Amino acid sequence: MTKALGILLFAATLAPSQPGVREVVYEVDGTAKYANLTLTNKDGGKEQNQVKLPFEMKFYARTGQFLYLSAQKVRVTGKYHTSAGDQLFVVDDGVAGNVHVLIRCAGSVLQEASADAPYGIATAEGKLPD
Repeated sequence: MTKALGILLFAATLAPSQPGVREVVYEVDGTAKYANLTLTNKDGGKEQNQVKLPFEMKFYARTGQFLYLSAQKVRVTGKYHTSAGDQLFVVDDGVAGNVHVLIRCAGSVLQEASADAPYGIATAEGKLPD
């Protein structure tokens, strides 16, 4: 009973306590293995990262905040060592497959997009509704 109460209290502290704040979820998936992301973070700033797919990010933001999520298929190489020297290999070519982005606000889809072109870019954006 005490453990369950502790978990419940912990979860309650993570939930937004201010009016006008909503949960936002960014989701990126597809058959591509990697993508370069550009996104608006919880504070309204822009971030760029290379991520392995699938990718998910959750945060709380104020209603009216502009949300942006863009993913581009990317070529990723790796390196392994042999007696003949370092050898490069292609992990993901950025050409094959697709990438899909989705912004979810308080459980509802705000916008989503997909791209299957070589080095394609999928972008979803919008204003966090009231």
